[in-house]
Amino acid sequence: MDIFSKIMQDDCKKMSEPSTGQFAISCALLAWLLVSYIPQFARIIGRKSAEGLSTLYILLGSISGTCAVANIMILPASQTDIACCRHYTRFGCISRLLGIFQVVSGVSLFWCIMFLYVYFSEEEADAELHGRRRSLSSPDRTFRRARRAIRLLIIVVAFAFAIMLISAVILNRFPWYSQEWANVLGVCVACFACVQWVPQVWTTIHLGHLGSLSLASICMGASYTWIFGINMILRLGLSGWSVWIVYVLVGIMQLTLIVTAIIYMIRDNRKARRADATSATASNSSRRDVSESPSTRALRPQLDRWNSFAAANAEDGGNERTPLLAGRNKHVEETASLRRVI
Repeated sequence: MDIFSKIMQDDCKKMSEPSTGQFAISCALLAWLLVSYIPQFARIIGRKSAEGLSTLYILLGSISGTCAVANIMILPASQTDIACCRHYTRFGCISRLLGIFQVVSGVSLFWCIMFLYVYFSEEEADAELHGRRRSLSSPDRTFRRARRAIRLLIIVVAFAFAIMLISAVILNRFPWYSQEWANVLGVCVACFACVQWVPQVWTTIHLGHLGSLSLASICMGASYTWIFGINMILRLGLSGWSVWIVYVLVGIMQLTLIVTAIIYMIRDNRKARRADATSATASNSSRRDVSESPSTRALRPQLDRWNSFAAANAEDGGNERTPLLAGRNKHVEETASLRRVI
């Protein structure tokens, strides 16, 4: 036991000198990750709707995140970092555990998205049912999304409980299998992450708009994915393709979604401009039809009096002054028309 402790202390001393540059980069990436989720939170809360978010996208992302947390927590390297933390300085301990913080933070933020999805799916359906407000999508789609949200929550929570229970048993009873279990979880993370964005891309194309999906959040997330993936490519080379291929595939899906969203935004802006131009043309046309020139408007009271007098004479059978008044009325109207032309 003393020999084991001595070896552990020696290993901890070797790893107790963290790189300041690596620590700064890790902190910047963590801050970027946190900020990238803010537009998505604001988008869902502002619209009070989960329209546009694919149920399968939320499901696969939540399951993938659960596997990622279990994977990094059960890795022997992570266990060594946690065990050695008491031998590090505070800065060294935080630096060594920053990778775990990144994974756990990212998964926690995505779980917040899942909870918002479930809550607003139910809230929007309830508001539609009781007439508080109309849903942004059709009632059938709203109620169907609410039913799926409940099933989604049950599946994700049950899956997370099962994974954490199995991981705890392996870690405490069969620690020699921890690396193999971590590898299995890593493969699951890769598989789920690769297909996670496929249903979301299909949903966006099917709807023709992003809905409650934030374009700013996707752009920031795609930048994070590509920076992290390129970093892995430079560090591991082509031989380490099994590590960075996941980030490349996810990045491609995110770029596809971004391009699709930009195309839809350009289309909507063009439609809005055409609608504004059409309404402005119709308004100007109707205004020209009902408006009068200033000269006609100035002579309108006199014309009305002459017309009334002529109509009264016509009802009395007319007299010798009627043709004169009619001619004078016609002369005034022609004069007004000439002034309008001038």
